[in-house]
Amino acid sequence: MRGKLLFITGGFVGYVLGARAGRKRYEQIAAAANDLWNAKPVQRRVTEVRDAALELVGDVPATLFKAGKKAVSQAAAKKKQAAPKTDAPAASTPTPQASTTKSRTVATKPKPKPKTVPDAGDTAAH
Repeated sequence: MRGKLLFITGGFVGYVLGARAGRKRYEQIAAAANDLWNAKPVQRRVTEVRDAALELVGDVPATLFKAGKKAVSQAAAKKKQAAPKTDAPAASTPTPQASTTKSRTVATKPKPKPKTVPDAGDTAAH
């Protein structure tokens, strides 16, 4: 509760001081902030950080692709190891279809909504 009260008090004090300073002071502060942002040393650092971030982000898709490919190949290898090896024909050892296939949801088209005809007494239609 104390933190909220301090925050509200700080906001109120800032508003009052800002209102007393007026538009001219606001424009001075905004111009100073704009000058600082556009200074060559600041922009040089901004460019360095942007380039470093783009370099790191550029590696993400390749890393994700490699990890996905590795996961798929490991899953396929485990599935091959788990499959029983039998020399007998498949018909002699019946297995239920539910254990070897996965259920898939069939996409259905949405049913068209019936068109409504406005009543003769409906004033919104006029």
